[in-house]
Amino acid sequence: MNRSPYICYAKALVDLAIESGEADQIAEQLEQVSRMFEESPSLKSFLERPDLDHEERLLILGPLLDVLEIKGLARRFLLLLLQKKRLRSLPRICSRYRELLDSQQRRVRVILSVPFPLTAEELTSLKDAMAERIGKEVILSQREDALLLGGWVAQIGSSEFWDASIRGELARMKLKLLGSEGSLENQG
Repeated sequence: MNRSPYICYAKALVDLAIESGEADQIAEQLEQVSRMFEESPSLKSFLERPDLDHEERLLILGPLLDVLEIKGLARRFLLLLLQKKRLRSLPRICSRYRELLDSQQRRVRVILSVPFPLTAEELTSLKDAMAERIGKEVILSQREDALLLGGWVAQIGSSEFWDASIRGELARMKLKLLGSEGSLENQG
């Protein structure tokens, strides 16, 4: 089976992280470093320069990891990526790591798009209802979407969507009307 290296790295790290009992902390640390590279593409590019040897790269990355207080398994993993010249894959590794970890721990991440922020009570109620329906712990985050008139749209994991918005309801009504229009023509 031909699997991308970042999937293999993520899988191996999840196994080790769960064993260590620090799986969520490791995820946070890796995401912190990934954000650092995102915010400073020149740093990432510099570390990937072919004219730098491993020791020179280590002299740059090591102190940055110290400042960010990246230790233990997360640090060793990042240094391995540096050695294997795979730091550019860190965002994909982080994403896959989270997916694998969430799957093993029976949780799902839901991004809730709303026209305005919901209250803590509304979020808790919606989160509990989703958890009951999905059968997993729900990690819910919300974001405002000014294009929504009312209701909400939930992205569950990376591929499933639940649309309880006014726009979605109008689209479903339109399909029903168009469908029933065709059946009326067939009757007449």
